[in-house]
Amino acid sequence: MSKGNDILDKDDLKRLREAAFGPQTFWVTETLPLQDLDKSGILIRGNLRDSREKVFAHVCAKVSELFGEGKYEVIMVEDELLPGEAEPIGKAAAFGPRVAFQIVPAAQAQPPQTNAWRQGAAVVLFMLFVASCLQLSLVANITKLPRETLEFFANADSFNSDALPPGLEDWDPTSYFITAVPIFVSLLGINFSHEIGHRIAAAVRNVKLGPSYFVPNLQLGSFGTITPFTSLLKDRTALWDVATAGPLASALASMAVMVLGLLQSSPGLLPKELLIPVPTALFQSSLLLGTVVKAVLGDQITAGTEEVLISPLVIAGWCGLVTTALNLLPVGSLDGGRMVQAAYGRQALALSSFFTYVGLGLGLLGSSLSLPFGLYVIICQRTAEKYIKDNVTPLGDGKRTATAAAVLAAILILVPMAPEVAQSIGVGKVDPFF
Repeated sequence: MSKGNDILDKDDLKRLREAAFGPQTFWVTETLPLQDLDKSGILIRGNLRDSREKVFAHVCAKVSELFGEGKYEVIMVEDELLPGEAEPIGKAAAFGPRVAFQIVPAAQAQPPQTNAWRQGAAVVLFMLFVASCLQLSLVANITKLPRETLEFFANADSFNSDALPPGLEDWDPTSYFITAVPIFVSLLGINFSHEIGHRIAAAVRNVKLGPSYFVPNLQLGSFGTITPFTSLLKDRTALWDVATAGPLASALASMAVMVLGLLQSSPGLLPKELLIPVPTALFQSSLLLGTVVKAVLGDQITAGTEEVLISPLVIAGWCGLVTTALNLLPVGSLDGGRMVQAAYGRQALALSSFFTYVGLGLGLLGSSLSLPFGLYVIICQRTAEKYIKDNVTPLGDGKRTATAAAVLAAILILVPMAPEVAQSIGVGKVDPFF
C-alpha cells in the first residue's frame, strides 16, 4: 500500500482490490493516496474492462458490502494521463476515457454543512436584497418627482439644508408609489421563482441544498443567489437538472412580466400616470432585449427619440432577464458554470471561464455591471463543483444543446447594442461621434 494512505490498512485494501476490481471490470494499475486538500482517501487508477456505469455500480456495491453502508463513498472521476502514459487501447479504449476511483470517508465526501453563522448571513443578505429591490423600485421612476426637486438633489450643497426640498409642498406622490409597487413586487417574485425552481429540482433529484444567499445589487435588485449543495450529487445529470431549473424559472417569469409590460406600454392602453418615462438609450444596453423591445414598441423608441413612456413591468422584467443572463455565464459555480461542467466537463468549464473573465474584464458582458459582477464571481463563485459521485458519465445531446443555447442567449442579452446596429434598426438616440 502507498505511504500516506491512512483510511484503509493493507489487508482491507487487498480485500477491496480482489472483490471490487479485476480483469472483467477494472484492471488496477496503481493505488495512490488521494491528493486533495479537502479530503483524504485513496485513488485507484487502471483500465476499464466493462462499461463505466456497470463498473461504478459494482464498485459501490462491493465497498458497501465489505465495509458497511455509509462508511465510505466511491467517487468516479476522469483520470488525467501522467507524463509518459499512453491512451487506453484495445478493450479498455472501447469504454471511453480513462477513469479513476476515489475511496473517501463518507463524512469527508460531503459538502460543507449549514451552521448558525451561515444561516445568520443568509438572513442578513436577504434583508439587504429586499432593501435593494425597494431602492431600485423607488429610483426607477424618480423622473416622476417635480423638476425643481430633482435639481435640488442634484446639487451636493442641498443635502446640508434642513428645508423641505422645493416642489414637494403640493406634490401628489400617488403616481410615484403606484408605479414603484409593481417593480418591487415583480423583482421579488422573479428572484423567488429562481430559488423555487432550484429547490423543486433538488427535491426531485434527492439533492439537499443549503440556505439561499441573496446577493443584493442596486442596479438590478440582485445579482442572483448563492445556492450551495449540502449533499453529494449522484451524477452530472442531477447537477444539470438542479442548476438549470433556477434560471429556467426566473427566465420564464421575467419574460412573462416583460411581455405584459410591453403590451401595457402601447399608446392609450394605460393612463400616463401609470407609465414611467425612461431614456430610449437604455434599450441599447442589450442586443437581444433591445431588439425585442423595438419589435414590440416600434416607432415609440425610434432613433432620435430621447424618452419613452413604458410600464413599470418592463423595467422589472428587463432587470430579471439581465440577472438571469449573468447567472447563466459559463464560469465557476454559477448556474451556467454548473450546466457547462455537467454537459461538457471540467476542462470545457475551465476554457469557458477564461473567456468569460476576459469578457467581464473588458466590459463586453454587462457593460457597467461587468466589473462588480466579475469581482463577485472571483470572490464567491469561482470554483467548479466537485461533490459528485459519478463525475464522468456525460449527458445526452439534448441537454448539451440546451446548455449551449442558454449560454448563447445569456451572451446576447449582456452584449450591448453597437451604435451602428442601434442606428440601423432605430433604437434610441445615437451619439453622432460614434
